[in-house]
Amino acid sequence: ATPGHTKGCLSWLLQASGKGMVFTGDALLIGGCGRTDFQQGDAGELYDSVHSKLFTLPDDTLVYPGHDYHGHSVSTIAEEKRSNPRLTKSRDQFVKMMAELELPLPAKMDIAVRANMLCGI
Repeated sequence: ATPGHTKGCLSWLLQASGKGMVFTGDALLIGGCGRTDFQQGDAGELYDSVHSKLFTLPDDTLVYPGHDYHGHSVSTIAEEKRSNPRLTKSRDQFVKMMAELELPLPAKMDIAVRANMLCGI
């Protein structure tokens, strides 16, 4: 489990032929992370999940996020540890930054969140 974006966030690690890949959902995006301002999100918990569970994977582990808004499909743990502008900050800086994002609510959020909560996500 990699909670923080939501309480139910999961990341899936697969290893084959000595290579690892992790499917991170919205916990770790390429150059970012999921928002934490609704659906039981918690910025401190997200920071801890990424740093204690994902950033401890081997550096060459491939990272496949749940989605990307810039056309990227894969990164590595090493690249995200080195250059992710949100997650290279200290925990306190990260929590403060996430609290100050002031992102607009997604379209149809009231419908989507209610549906997610009912199905256990």
